[in-house]
Amino acid sequence: MSRSFDEVVHVQVAESGSGEPSAFVWRGRLFVVREVLAGWSARLPWWQGVAARALRGEPVEVSGSSALAREPGVRSAGPAADEQVWRVVASAGFGVEPGTFELASEPAGAAGGAPRWRLVRVVD
Repeated sequence: MSRSFDEVVHVQVAESGSGEPSAFVWRGRLFVVREVLAGWSARLPWWQGVAARALRGEPVEVSGSSALAREPGVRSAGPAADEQVWRVVASAGFGVEPGTFELASEPAGAAGGAPRWRLVRVVD
């Protein structure tokens, strides 16, 4: 059984450069990643795209034609952007039973800002 969430978390990424999370803070507790089970790309739902966020009055970054950039490695944060999802085993301490979590990172903004991380699922 699993529970869905959509909560912003602060994530520390592994130094290997793979983008894998090594620790995260959720609801004021530090969780250390013990194992990365899987990682995949998923299409962002339309309601999380730049246009939908702008309609809700949320701050968005729009820089000209960044969505049309042809440079390798430049990703659009528009409605067709992908997010990276990681399924990890993590615990809030050595004496605490570890749990399975899914963390998603949205692409960094066109100006190279840090990606926004969310906790999307907790598996029992």
